[in-house]
Amino acid sequence: MGLPSRGLTEALVADFRRSGGRVRFSTEVKRINQRNGSNGSTAIVHSSVDSQEYDQVITCAGLQADRLAARSGEDKNPSVVPFFGQYFILEPRFNDTVNGLIYPVPDPKYPFLGVHVTRRIDGGLMIGPNAFLSFSREGYKGLGLNVPDSLAVATDPGFWRFAAGNMATAAREIGGVLSIEKFVAEAARYVPALDGAGGRRATRGIRAQAMNRNGTLVDDFVIDRAGATMFVRNAPSPGATSALAIAEHLIDTAALT
Repeated sequence: MGLPSRGLTEALVADFRRSGGRVRFSTEVKRINQRNGSNGSTAIVHSSVDSQEYDQVITCAGLQADRLAARSGEDKNPSVVPFFGQYFILEPRFNDTVNGLIYPVPDPKYPFLGVHVTRRIDGGLMIGPNAFLSFSREGYKGLGLNVPDSLAVATDPGFWRFAAGNMATAAREIGGVLSIEKFVAEAARYVPALDGAGGRRATRGIRAQAMNRNGTLVDDFVIDRAGATMFVRNAPSPGATSALAIAEHLIDTAALT
């Protein structure tokens, strides 16, 4: 069974609304303040529209997680460094090359790297993603240059410590960013039938990579608590696959306070 690109999200929104929830689109959360009262803590959410007080708040700000936490008076670290991952759709004549998913044996140091071969629901064959520094936290097309986002990376000491120790990896990854031929060649190492395949650029994702001050990547969940607010600072892969289980854990944790 196939779903439209937003089908799952729209179904979750419908369930939420049937339970009495309200969804506010295009409303930026500026900051969250804590208020301590005789009956316990509450959280005041200041948005681009208004300010509202809640008994419990859970933030899942993704690429903006560090900024929202900092504006709310919390530690700005771990910082978020955006990495984009580009996918490619191969020529239709290669659709029947594989029938499922093929992943390379991961590098223990960077398990998220490596070209995956994926048979899509629509029958097409997709390879990807690559991984390279994004110049915008929301740069899903083209160069996607965002000056504030780029400056945030350039002034992050942790990033430069990370970069200094990973120049060889960056040089290897940039080949697949600039050339689909090199990207296909990487996939053909373990699926030889793909050798010489052509294709086109497809979707691009931005990975919200949390990074410590010392330049090490955060590879586990980071959930901070401040008063009545829970900040999800890092939710690594398989965060999307486990989203419903993670949500249940967050709700159970909030209920204990």
